[in-house]
Amino acid sequence: MRRAVLVPFVLLLALLGACSGGGDPPANTAATTPPATIEATATAAPATATTSTTAVPTAPPTGKPRLGTSAGQPVSQRDPAFTALPGATATFGQLGNAVYRVEMPAKWNGDLVLWAHGFRGFDLEVYVDDPPEALRRAFIDQGYAWAASSYSENGYTPGIGADDSLALKRYFEATFGKPKRTYLTGASMGGNVTVLSMEHFVGEYDGALSLCGAVTGIEQIDYLFSWAMAAEFVSGQALPIGSGQSAMLSAMSKVQAQLKGTDPQPTAKGLMFIDIIRNLTGGPRPFFLEGFKDQYALNFGLLALDPNRSTLVGKAATNAGAVYRVDAALGTTSEAVNAGARRLAADPSARNAEAHPDAVPTTGRLTAPLLTLHGTGDLFVPISLETAYRARVEAAGKGSFLVQRAIRAPGHCNFSAEELRTAWNDLVAWVAGGTKPAGDDLSGDLTDAGRQFTNPLRPGDPGTK
Repeated sequence: MRRAVLVPFVLLLALLGACSGGGDPPANTAATTPPATIEATATAAPATATTSTTAVPTAPPTGKPRLGTSAGQPVSQRDPAFTALPGATATFGQLGNAVYRVEMPAKWNGDLVLWAHGFRGFDLEVYVDDPPEALRRAFIDQGYAWAASSYSENGYTPGIGADDSLALKRYFEATFGKPKRTYLTGASMGGNVTVLSMEHFVGEYDGALSLCGAVTGIEQIDYLFSWAMAAEFVSGQALPIGSGQSAMLSAMSKVQAQLKGTDPQPTAKGLMFIDIIRNLTGGPRPFFLEGFKDQYALNFGLLALDPNRSTLVGKAATNAGAVYRVDAALGTTSEAVNAGARRLAADPSARNAEAHPDAVPTTGRLTAPLLTLHGTGDLFVPISLETAYRARVEAAGKGSFLVQRAIRAPGHCNFSAEELRTAWNDLVAWVAGGTKPAGDDLSGDLTDAGRQFTNPLRPGDPGTK
């Protein structure tokens, strides 16, 4: 029986690679403590050559608050070596507990782009990867240097990602010179890193691009709790939070058997659950059902990563404010769901803005231009979070700094090369040239959203039938 429970958990960890915003899934490697100090070296190299550099751990940047709370776990570092594109130089090494990469074009235009990766589970090996290939090539072709950090540890750690990205910026400045402009780009949890940095590190970044980003902060995790509690109510099967991983995995299999949400013919309860999640995540829209099926097993399984709510984000998460809606023709009412669904309260000490600024909702207080791309069929980080963030930014009086775009696509972070390049070029034109790009209004009906910026339309697009 124990083997049957462990197998789906191993598969769950493998699936997390798809949610990391790029790169290979993490290997399960024993942790080692890195050296206390590593001397810095930096040598000039011709274009296309590779240079290995390392550096001493970096102190908190002067005048900037630390945003992340470390779990204090020892980690191992995967070799950050990589091969530069033609016409560029690769630099890589270790900065504190994090590893990093820098790619410098032979004809540098003086600007820097930081890349922030997404969620990688709770593995004890940290590793760094490249930006999406379309963006990486655009950066180098246009003369931009880029840099990326592994972060000092894994887990849902947007504050640590923000801190380590800023530390890498400081290292870049000391090694290559201060950039004229610095951009920040990130995907999934990296979108949370991006927004957190833009709101708190005033003056550090001139513009930012968030891809499929958790722009509302901890509310991304709130959503996953809201998903689980809706499933618990509809199925009638209790999820044993606090009873350990094996019990949770066993209960989740029973919930899914009651719903059959990805079957060609879901149960009546399954149809009810699908409608609740559709309404919770933005309402009817292109590729919702495809995205729901794509993310179904993983969204259930994520609760098993921290079944006892022992991590900071587990303690901070809540579905107390979730508003569930369902079509009464499916066998229940919205009032019944909202009254009957179990509510999980947050630990007030974890959801403390002063002590843990990365474990609370983002503020909307942007300090520079932010352009976001979000898929309509993303059910890991749903597009409804973009709607919530727009309202927050407007309430903060910072609406002029935000442009949002919907992409008609299923799945998480499913963007074409053309969509990525267009977004990047439009951000640069906004920051460097003052031309604010067009965007989508995501505050209303999303039934036909995303026509303006989707390129190309995906196979099976409802508008092509």
